[in-house]
Amino acid sequence: MKAAKRLDDLGMSKIRLLSAKAQEMRAQGRQMYMFTMGQPDFATPRYIIDACEKALEDGFTTYPAYEGPLVFRQAVCDKYERDNGLKFDPKQVISTCGAAQAAYLVLTSFLDPEDEVLVPNPMYNIYENIAGVCGAKAVKYSLREENDFQIDLDEFKSLITDKTKMIVICSPNNPIGGVLTKENLEGVAEIVADKDILICSDEIYERLVYDGTKAVSPASIPSLRDKTIIINGFSKAFSMTGWRVGYIITPEQYFEKLYVHTGLQVSGIPAFVLQAAAVALNDEEKYNTVEKMRVEFEERRNYFVGEINKTKHFSCKMPKGAFYIFMNIKKTGMTSEEFVDWLVENYGIVMVTGTIFGSEGEGFVRISYASSMDDIQAACKILHEADKALDK
Repeated sequence: MKAAKRLDDLGMSKIRLLSAKAQEMRAQGRQMYMFTMGQPDFATPRYIIDACEKALEDGFTTYPAYEGPLVFRQAVCDKYERDNGLKFDPKQVISTCGAAQAAYLVLTSFLDPEDEVLVPNPMYNIYENIAGVCGAKAVKYSLREENDFQIDLDEFKSLITDKTKMIVICSPNNPIGGVLTKENLEGVAEIVADKDILICSDEIYERLVYDGTKAVSPASIPSLRDKTIIINGFSKAFSMTGWRVGYIITPEQYFEKLYVHTGLQVSGIPAFVLQAAAVALNDEEKYNTVEKMRVEFEERRNYFVGEINKTKHFSCKMPKGAFYIFMNIKKTGMTSEEFVDWLVENYGIVMVTGTIFGSEGEGFVRISYASSMDDIQAACKILHEADKALDK
């Protein structure tokens, strides 16, 4: 029996395949330095684990509401009012199985065959894949190093057609670590002001920003407020990747359809997990765990970027958010794929091929600095050796 045609273009995650290959080499005795996964190397904060244990003991083990309990939805609203200056109502919030299911929920709820959705290039390819499952077309707008990874508004405007139904924005961005400015987003708002187009705003990295940068939500721009569906979660800032908990915030007119649809997909998120997630948001300021982790990421970023930019053949912009560096390797004369293979085989350093994220990723590799400072320092020393070897 052949699988449905909508799955024809789906394949295994190349990032996970690369990580698996490196793990095999490690099992064979090779020293490997892994900078592939977007997974913080910090444990989930103890106060969140304690809250989950308490929720289990208190009997939060029955069927959950599809949208999540009021305590969770109110905590999300309080967080956005406190941290982002945006006021929402709990009836606009729906819990999800991480940001991944949130993305699947949003796109599959709105995209029909032949619709078009604008997605960043480069970008983590989940949105392009989901669009394909819907039979829709992913139209890519470029985020280029020479433009400081901002949206080229002229190009962006030229890509919008009468088939454009949705625009995906991810800021801070995976893989480039770029953060869109308020002015750039206001330019987008002007372009779509008179158009019936939704904004899907992926804000999963919005707490992980540096140098005083502020991640601006499109929902903060008045003309985009009722066009924007926010995706966020706990995996990155709270180091809760395995908990699989996230949420969307939607304009009220879309709530009912999204509520019904998420019920078909996951039938709600475990009640005890959502109780713990509410505590994560409500008590975070007391324990300051996000800020402590953010400061450590910033220290790693500064060191890694500084060492890369001392080399002859590699360079990078200073990323403003997330925990990724998009390293330019064009001076090596290799393609991104060739460079990653060369670095793995000869030096035991594992980075991600830039082209996994789109055509604008050619000539770049993604480095996740969600790794220990010891590994970063050791890898940078080896990277200098690799740089010198290219002169031979």
